[in-house]
Amino acid sequence: MARPVKLKDYLSALNVGGTATLPWAHSTSANNLMDIIADGKLLATPCKVFGGDKLCYLFVGRPAFKMKDAANPSTWQLPVAFVIRFHKPPPIKRVFPFDSGAFHDRRLPSYLTMFKMEGYNLSGDPDQIGRLISFYFKSQDRYFHRRPATQEEIQEHHNLNMSHQEILALSRLYHEGSSPEFDDRAAAIEIQVEQDIELRQDNLLGIVMPAEFARVPELMRDMTKLTKNIETYDIMPLGLTHHFALLYQGVKTVYKRAGINIDA
Repeated sequence: MARPVKLKDYLSALNVGGTATLPWAHSTSANNLMDIIADGKLLATPCKVFGGDKLCYLFVGRPAFKMKDAANPSTWQLPVAFVIRFHKPPPIKRVFPFDSGAFHDRRLPSYLTMFKMEGYNLSGDPDQIGRLISFYFKSQDRYFHRRPATQEEIQEHHNLNMSHQEILALSRLYHEGSSPEFDDRAAAIEIQVEQDIELRQDNLLGIVMPAEFARVPELMRDMTKLTKNIETYDIMPLGLTHHFALLYQGVKTVYKRAGINIDA
């Protein structure tokens, strides 16, 4: 009996690379920075989408999480990013190829949300992340810069048909680009961890933050105990969302210093 092919099943059977080496990124509002450093951890908090599960959210490779826009933000409203790379990652609760909250709230296009979100859950096999990147983007640098293969390329190369409709819907989402309704979170791989994530020298690759926070000596002292790779960006007379480009640039600098090349 013919049934639609689920993304997880398709990727599992696909002969493409399964190794993903990009770090994970957790971004949040700068008003949380001092508490996070003082606690030494990223906290798992109750999630309204998944029945109150206590979750810590990260995205593979990109600081994709966004806060509500502000036309004239104060410094503490601006974004910060923690770049994490584990030798042994914590247990993963769920993996989605997009922001699950945006899917749940119907902020993603109807051609995708008409399917069940659970059909896009890739948890259970860490190699699925690498396969997803290889299948839709071909390489990790193209994933970071959101340069996916076209839907036509994927459909022809892999001989897809209408039994692969959920797979094609995701390809369309990735290729349509950002908009106010579905920004870069629509094409970023979301990681859900069901525990606090301790920040240590062996897993915290770097921090990106507004430059004004570097003027707090106690904060800088505490952060440099965790990582020497602290990047700052200047505050511009722009809305909050425009500062995310600076955050991305800071994350790229963290990668460069760690020997991770995403401009290949």
